[in-house]
Amino acid sequence: MDVSSFFTDHWKDIEDERIARYEQMFVWREGQRALLAPARLEAGHAVLDLGAGPGFFALALAEMVSPGGSVKGVDINERFVTDANARAADLENVGFHHVVDHRLPFPDDHFDRVICKNVLEYVPDLDATLAECRRVLKPGGRIHVIDSDWGFVVVEPWGKENVDRFFQAAAPAFNEPNIGRLVPGALARTGFVRVEVQLSGFVDREGTGLNVLTNMAGYIATFDTLPADEVGTLLDQCRTGIADGSYMFCLPQFLVSAHK
Repeated sequence: MDVSSFFTDHWKDIEDERIARYEQMFVWREGQRALLAPARLEAGHAVLDLGAGPGFFALALAEMVSPGGSVKGVDINERFVTDANARAADLENVGFHHVVDHRLPFPDDHFDRVICKNVLEYVPDLDATLAECRRVLKPGGRIHVIDSDWGFVVVEPWGKENVDRFFQAAAPAFNEPNIGRLVPGALARTGFVRVEVQLSGFVDREGTGLNVLTNMAGYIATFDTLPADEVGTLLDQCRTGIADGSYMFCLPQFLVSAHK
């Protein structure tokens, strides 16, 4: 394992257990519709879903731009692309493509919208990726980024010190763990205009966020950056907290839109 490129490599080769967890984490939820409001999707739009994963989000996008619209999804994981195309087999306006780097297999000025949900924290070259997004957008087209910032996460009953320690141990899984706060400046630097920023706070008290924490624990085990018994104790505290009402997971999502 090369820790310096793990943030990208671990998306190219995903074991079955993690695939199953991602299919739970990435399933479409109607509450996500609010995250897309700043994208101003309309019927007839051609949309690119950058980092489409197992395809659930793109399928929802296709419904939003119907009739007349279309969605193309791209991902660096071949199994994601295969599974997503299987899910979209009965739909004529959705398709998924495997990519191996930041270069997109589409012509200039092709899409009305580019959607990037929880992707830019992993890309090796943020500016190159955004430049490609800008290239494939039509003049006047809109990019909409939805991304986390792990510097703002809250987990109770851990307390801030344990939260910081836990996420610092998992940080090699991301090229930029604090991407949310950096996206507006990166878009401006890449030539986008009229950058707009909103925040949407995800708050979980039922246990959905435990999938995220379990995922992080897997990264920590890979890097051996915290003792396994300490990680196990923290996760057990969350499970106990779900039962007794003391658990809360909060992660803000930065919603950043801009125009070409």
